Amino acid sequence: MKRLPIHIAVTLLLLFFSLPLLNGQSGGAFEVFKVAEISSGSDDMAPVILSDGILFCSNRKTNPFLTRKNLEGIRLYELYFAPFNQEGAPDRPVRFATNLGKDANIGPASVSSDGNTLYFTRNYSAGRKLGKREPNRLGIFTAKRSGSQWTDIQPFEYNNPEYNLSYPFLSTDGKYLFFCSDMPGSLGKYDIYISENIEGRWSEPVNPGNSVNSADAEIHPFLHSSGRLYFASDRQGGMGGLDIWFSNLAFGSWTKPVALGEPINSTADDFAFYAVQGGLQGYFSSNRRNYSDDIYRFASTIIRWSACDTLQKNNYCYEFIEETALKQDTVKTGFRWEWNFGDGIRAAGITAEHCYAGPGVYDVSLDIVNLITGGIEKRQAFYELEIADIEQPVITSPDRIRAGETLVLNAGETYLPGMEIGKYYWNFGDETIATGLEASKVYQVPGKYNIQLIVSSLPGAGGVVREVCVCKDIEVTANGN
Repeated sequence: MKRLPIHIAVTLLLLFFSLPLLNGQSGGAFEVFKVAEISSGSDDMAPVILSDGILFCSNRKTNPFLTRKNLEGIRLYELYFAPFNQEGAPDRPVRFATNLGKDANIGPASVSSDGNTLYFTRNYSAGRKLGKREPNRLGIFTAKRSGSQWTDIQPFEYNNPEYNLSYPFLSTDGKYLFFCSDMPGSLGKYDIYISENIEGRWSEPVNPGNSVNSADAEIHPFLHSSGRLYFASDRQGGMGGLDIWFSNLAFGSWTKPVALGEPINSTADDFAFYAVQGGLQGYFSSNRRNYSDDIYRFASTIIRWSACDTLQKNNYCYEFIEETALKQDTVKTGFRWEWNFGDGIRAAGITAEHCYAGPGVYDVSLDIVNLITGGIEKRQAFYELEIADIEQPVITSPDRIRAGETLVLNAGETYLPGMEIGKYYWNFGDETIATGLEASKVYQVPGKYNIQLIVSSLPGAGGVVREVCVCKDIEVTANGN
C-alpha cells in the first residue's frame, strides 16, 4: 500500500524557556517599562535610537547653583546622550553637543544614518534676550560632526520667525525630512510636513493633507523601515491626551491613521514613538506617572522566529496496491478484485486510488468477489489503516485578499497532541501582531506577507513552556484586482 503524495516527517521546532517575572506594564502583545537609568524627576522625552546609545531631550537641572530658564520662567530643554552598556541598556546620560545654542530650547533631534549630520529644533533667537511680548519661535537647524564636536550650525532653508518648525525626523536613506509646523495653510494647530532631498537641496515642504493631519495637533513624526509613519496627536478617537497613531503609504496616498492600543497608549499623554528599524521594540515618551514626561521602553512579547515551519496541508489520499495480487495475472472468469476502503466506499481493480474525508482508523481489505452471487470468494488482504493529521499549528484563512479587506485567521484546527495550549500568537509580517485563537487583520498595502502562528503551552514542570511555529504566505492585491 503506497500513499500518493509522500508525507515528509515534520520536525517541530520547539523552544523551551523559563517564564520570567515581569515587573512592567503588560498588555498582551507588548510589555512596557519605564527606563529608570534615564529618568530624572524632570521632563525627559523624545528618545532617538543611535548605534551606541539613546539621544533624548530633558529639562533636568544639572547645576545646583544655576537653572536655565526662558523668559516665562520655564526650564529650558537640552540634548542628552545615554550610551548603551554591555547588556545593551541605556547607561547614565551626559549632556550632548552643548554648543548648539545659548539660552534656548534644544531638541527634539534626528541624526543621519551615517551619524555625521544632526537635525535639531531650537528657538530662533539664541543668546539674545527678547522682550516680554516678542515671540521666540522654533526652527530647525543642522550641525556637522567634526571629531567629538558638532560645528557648522545652519538654519533649515524654510525656517521663518513668523511661525514654528520643529520635531525633525530624517528618513534612514536621507531622502525625506519629516517635521511639524503651524505655518499658514496648516489644517490644525500643528501639522506634519514632508520635504524631499533633490540633488542636495530640500524641496518646498508638502502637507500630506487630512489623510494624516487633522484639525488638532500632529507632532513627533517617525518613519519606520516597514513604511509606517508614526506620530502623536490629540485628535478624537484615541485614549486621551496625546496618543500614538500610524499611517501607511499606499499607491501614493496615506491610509487612515490608526491609534496604537494599550499598553503603549494610555489616558495620559503618549508621544515621541521611536522603534528599532526592522524590529518591534523601541522607546516612547509618556507622562502616565507623576505628571512628568518620562521615557519608556517597549518590546513585543511575540518574537518573530527566524526559522518557522511552513504550514502543511493534510492529505488523506492514498494509492492502494497489493503486491501478491499483482503476481496473479488474471482472475478466473466470473470473479473480480474489489477494494473495501473501510469508509463505505468500494472500488474494483488490483490497484486503486482513494481519498478519505479525514483522519481516523479504517479497515481496508482486498477481496475476490463472485460476480454471480456478489459474495466474497476470498479475502486476499486486510489492513488497519490509521490516518492522523500532521502535528502542527494550523492557520485557517484565505490565501489571497484585497487591500483594505478584513482577513480573518483561525487556529482552531491546530493539532498538537499532548500539548496543553496556553496562548496563540500571530505575527502578520508587517511589524504588527495579535493574540488569540482567532485574529483579524487589515492590510492597507498590497504585497506578499508571511504570517507566523506561534502556539505556546501552559507552563509545565519547573515553569518550562513549549512553543511551536508555522508560517503561511498571504497575497494582498490592489483593490479591484
